[in-house]
Amino acid sequence: MLSPDANLNVVLFFLLGSGIFAFLGFKFYALKVNPFKDFGIGLSLFGLSFLGFAAVVATHPADLGLMMSLSVLPFVAGFIALVSSATFNWQKNTRTLMMTIAIAFLVTLFALRTWVYPSSPGFSENGLVSFNAQPPVLILYILAFAGGLMTAIQVVTTHITLWRQAALTRIFFNLIVLGGVILLTSADDQMQYLNSALLTTGFLGLFVLYVRSKVEISSKA
Repeated sequence: MLSPDANLNVVLFFLLGSGIFAFLGFKFYALKVNPFKDFGIGLSLFGLSFLGFAAVVATHPADLGLMMSLSVLPFVAGFIALVSSATFNWQKNTRTLMMTIAIAFLVTLFALRTWVYPSSPGFSENGLVSFNAQPPVLILYILAFAGGLMTAIQVVTTHITLWRQAALTRIFFNLIVLGGVILLTSADDQMQYLNSALLTTGFLGLFVLYVRSKVEISSKA
């Protein structure tokens, strides 16, 4: 049920992001080999988070903090999948260590945002959602999103054999990374309106790039 206070444009924006993350996730997962398979899982989970944000904006739930936390959970799982993608060809012991560090990082993030520096999400007068995370938590969010996604992108695109496809994939994903950081950090509505255009460019660029093309990879990937 759409809340009377809901900003429909914001709902549609998050639905667009959710759909394209899911589309890209399926596209990469369908290759059935790593680093693409885990990369696809991570993108699909990010899409689930965006779907949760769309539901939050659409319904304006009474317990906003709980619903935002539930929406963030797939993002957390997606970070683990991206780390797995980025380290797919590491030696087993080193990879296990890195995955252990990533899980410890997320446990620390959860503990900080829940008990030490609790977030206070809310809505602006224009119906835009704000995470309102405190600085120590915010920097961990940024490290998880930007660090995990950018590293996985670098690994994945080095295994794309068509150089134009690899270059455009990096460019459009980098727009999404930049926009994601702004989405997490800025509480200014004008900045977020501009940022929505940046993110939409990244999303639509990737959709156009892959909607009629397969991911060109080497047989050894």
